[in-house]
Amino acid sequence: MRLGPTRAASHAEQSFIVCVPFYPDAAAEKLLPAFSLLRGTAPLGSAGVGEDSTHSAFGMRTVGAAPKVTYCCRDWRARLIAIGLGGAMLGLGATSALSVECKPSHFRPPFFVETMGPCVFDPASLTFQGEPTQQAQCLMRGMDRSRNLAPAPPSLPSALASRVGEETGLPSREVLSGFLSRENLEWDFAAYLWLPVSRARDNDPDAPMARYFVIHDTSGPNYGRRPFPSDINGDSNLNRLADFKCDDGWGKAHVVVNRAGEMLLNHELSIPWRETRFEQAANFSGALKGLFLHVELIQPRRSAGRSRRNDAQTPDPAFTGTQYDRLALLYVITSVRAERWLIPAFHAALDADIPNGHDDPLNFDIERFAASLDNLMTRLRGPSELQAAHQ
Repeated sequence: MRLGPTRAASHAEQSFIVCVPFYPDAAAEKLLPAFSLLRGTAPLGSAGVGEDSTHSAFGMRTVGAAPKVTYCCRDWRARLIAIGLGGAMLGLGATSALSVECKPSHFRPPFFVETMGPCVFDPASLTFQGEPTQQAQCLMRGMDRSRNLAPAPPSLPSALASRVGEETGLPSREVLSGFLSRENLEWDFAAYLWLPVSRARDNDPDAPMARYFVIHDTSGPNYGRRPFPSDINGDSNLNRLADFKCDDGWGKAHVVVNRAGEMLLNHELSIPWRETRFEQAANFSGALKGLFLHVELIQPRRSAGRSRRNDAQTPDPAFTGTQYDRLALLYVITSVRAERWLIPAFHAALDADIPNGHDDPLNFDIERFAASLDNLMTRLRGPSELQAAHQ
């Protein structure tokens, strides 16, 4: 079987003994053996396999088979028992592959927001107040030392100010696709460049496409009073993307980026998803689902006070250069698919007026993000000049 584009997360290969049912007569027995060892050479999550197989069992085509086969015992009743055992094994294999579930196990009552946030959201137009650059200035605010929302920056770096909300200056899909292929990102990102991003109102075709590119951090793991690992950017436990993978479709963000720049695609960018409490408020009746695209950056925390539960201390730097580079790439990808430069936003600003809101991305460097965006755009200027994404 040939699998389509899927997540980059890897899964262990599994081998099964499959019992193929045949009628208990000698003629059928001569045609095919009843047992064969089938070795799946395409792990779940892989992009594809070398070639299709012509052998099928239970309506499924196998990818590879062991060179040796053994026969079922000649008693047809025993064969039926073996068939049941084979089916059970397949079921167990499928269950183990889909065992990670993230959907909340308890009912969450609806809640209402009392304000439209510090950046004043308009439910009728599905936008925040002001021009796109003004919206970005207001929305790209983190927490100050008092754990309150910081003032809006007086201006944005030119790499953002000259682009946010504009339809021009985007790289062509062809140029971006070639770049992604060279980065080994063709299956998760290049393959979908010609598709639009999600739309508001849960992908209502008459609703606007996603306008906001929301930046988060994982705020964990929390080391409490313990020091961060010495190799914080290479620590395999801290940067394990499998910890954020959800087989039931309930991953927190569209994309998760670890400190080494590896990425996990939890939701394809055309899938509407809500991560902030502001989006989930009952005031909007689901209208905001699909208006925001979400990216999580792995960032461990430590206690900055006496309480272990305090998590206000980040590594220094809070995010790696590779994370900023990947974030800039995701910003370009989403903007190309939206055919307009999206408006960056911080989770902290969106949930600022909601009790028990969030502080992420904590200690985010806007200038460093803008520099990564400028560097990427320079790299994308190749034989083909920059042009509008729809051309």
